[in-house]
Amino acid sequence: MLSAGVWRKNQPNTILFVMVDANGSEIPGLGSSFVLQISKTGSAFAAGAGNNSEVGMGWYKYVSTAGEADTSGPIAILVTGAGAIQQNLEYVVEERVETAVEFTYTVTSTAGNVPLEGVKVTIYADALGAQIVWNGWTDALGVARDTYGNKPRLEPGTYYFWRFKTGYAFANPDIEAVS
Repeated sequence: MLSAGVWRKNQPNTILFVMVDANGSEIPGLGSSFVLQISKTGSAFAAGAGNNSEVGMGWYKYVSTAGEADTSGPIAILVTGAGAIQQNLEYVVEERVETAVEFTYTVTSTAGNVPLEGVKVTIYADALGAQIVWNGWTDALGVARDTYGNKPRLEPGTYYFWRFKTGYAFANPDIEAVS
């Protein structure tokens, strides 16, 4: 299992995950006995310092320490337990920018203004495409969302939206002002 999500910098973060056996069946009853290890920004794995607990029916919870989220960048987590296959989780530690706003970006076809689902949307902070700000895909209503269904959160400014979908030609980039 591989998941991806966001941890907030310098604060405890809670994650939920399922422990399964080799047949894919949930494993209840591990309590807090599972082993969780963390690698911050590609460093060696170290034992998690937070709190392990069981939620129930094969679901488990880990609450990190603020110190485990003190470095911006990727966090790799692996979880093992008796009779369970290793769970591989991925998070990114980010600082929440208070001035950022949720931005709705909708992709439609030029024929009939119909929403387009499954369009890859990449947002850049510069016209040359050197600084990626956000990646996602459009939903059934043509709205760009990340893996968790969230719309982009952007600081006020000008952004360059690139759209990609097989069989479609887009006039890239689409320049948008966020305020």
